[in-house]
Amino acid sequence: MADNEKSEGETSLTNSDNNDVQYATSSKLVAIMVIINLSTMVAALDLPGNLPLGGSRNDADPNTLQGIVATAIPAITDDFHSLNQIAWYGSACFILVGVTSSTWGKLFTYFPAPIAYMSALVLYLIGSVIAAAAPNSTALIVGRAIQGAGCSGTLSGSILIINFTAAPKSRPLLIGIWMGVFMGATVLGPLLGGVFTTAVTWRWCFWINLPVGGLALVLQFFFLRVPKHIKPVPATWKEIILQLDFSGLIILTTSLISFTLALEWGGLTRSWSDGTVIATLIVWLVLTMGFFANEWFLGARAMMPLYLFKSRMTWASCLYAWLANCANFQVLFYLPIYFQSVKGDSAIMSGVYTLPFVCFYALGSILSGLWISKTRLPIAAEIVSPLLALVGTILFHQMEIDTSKAWYVGAQIPFGLGIGLGNQAPVTALQAFAKPAEVAATVGIVFTRIACQTISGAYFNTAAQSVFANTIYKRVAATAPEIRPSRISEAGAAGLGDIFSGQQLNVVLEAYMAGIKNVFLFAVAAAAASVLVALLIPPTRLPAPEETKTDYRENTSSSMNK
Repeated sequence: MADNEKSEGETSLTNSDNNDVQYATSSKLVAIMVIINLSTMVAALDLPGNLPLGGSRNDADPNTLQGIVATAIPAITDDFHSLNQIAWYGSACFILVGVTSSTWGKLFTYFPAPIAYMSALVLYLIGSVIAAAAPNSTALIVGRAIQGAGCSGTLSGSILIINFTAAPKSRPLLIGIWMGVFMGATVLGPLLGGVFTTAVTWRWCFWINLPVGGLALVLQFFFLRVPKHIKPVPATWKEIILQLDFSGLIILTTSLISFTLALEWGGLTRSWSDGTVIATLIVWLVLTMGFFANEWFLGARAMMPLYLFKSRMTWASCLYAWLANCANFQVLFYLPIYFQSVKGDSAIMSGVYTLPFVCFYALGSILSGLWISKTRLPIAAEIVSPLLALVGTILFHQMEIDTSKAWYVGAQIPFGLGIGLGNQAPVTALQAFAKPAEVAATVGIVFTRIACQTISGAYFNTAAQSVFANTIYKRVAATAPEIRPSRISEAGAAGLGDIFSGQQLNVVLEAYMAGIKNVFLFAVAAAAASVLVALLIPPTRLPAPEETKTDYRENTSSSMNK
């Protein structure tokens, strides 16, 4: 292994050092939270998911992409005539969000936090310009990928800035507020996208990021300051490059792309026994094993240092976040399909119907923050959260074509509240229990957990996409073999009534309902598994604020540069 793990990032802190720590005052903290939430809102509006039927269809449900670009997909495909690349409009962004999280963790370790934070937003805005001005589909995908990398740094950096500037006792509540803003933006995005696409042009889904993001950037430049004790870890440029783990980044990205392609093709455009599908799955397995081998070899320099997982608190919390995110994404991405495909609602109305989830998610996040601040017992939120989410997913799975509005609105209450209660608890606990002297490890734990959560979206959404599409095609083939799969793909989830009628429409709607129910069953399993994993998290009370008055990155002598 490359370096001595235990000595990585260690600093020597004295009591006087700890007593000198000063966090942002009330007025400054309010200003910082305004800046962070504005920056988060810009990035989160564009956070996508994956299309359910792969890349061989046209304007399936735009909302399954989520984000402001969701409702622009039909107009984009009309302009570029590139139906086989639709899935990548979401996947390109989402994959980069996941794989670059830990890289941003290293950048926040070795460079001043405000500069790293501003750089992330600048990168996101560059991607927005490329996407807005894209002359073809390929350029749009490149812009989306760059947006994903910038979005990752903006969202992950927001949590880190809160922890750098806020006193320990204030962090749970502030993170809860931040997560409420984040989730609200991701769900409200499609509504804004529909307005821009209808009233102006789909390109304004990206151009709008410039004035709002520009304002956030100006505010960051003039008002974003971190306490004086927050300083970059000293290191040579050679060491910084080694710490960024470009090999791991490339291997993981290629692995996720291979996995996405395999499940995108399997059972849809190609049979599961097709040599290309099998070869792609083998490449994914080999690259995944290669990624973990690379991380083990690099030791503390790895983008996801494996030694961090020696602690039960760390690996159980990351696994918890991985599984909880699976349940969250499946409901968030496939509930709009139910509204548009089965119920025949518009894309905008499907967004309106998900507002109960947003409201109760925000409420759960705030309640979780208040609870942890008061009791310092995150385990309570981590156990109640998946139990409530499990109730919600079971209710979703019981839905049928003729389910009443009261049912699917009511199901969002326990689900949204549950996801909100548990989403921030692992972050708060991991940071509270990380050794303050282990600078890189502390930052690494935060970003490793975030990487686990976002990468789970790439894996589980791709798997759900395959389950959903294969269920539809098999169901239709068994009950109405005269319907060609290409007709289903061409119809899109929001246009079934335009292509089919009478008995054929009933068959396709029943197939869609079966596919949605299978995805929700996937979410039920993830929520149930989250309950079991929550029981593995140590039920330890967080350290009292006076015990954690230490900085994360004291500019003292370190063994980083071995």
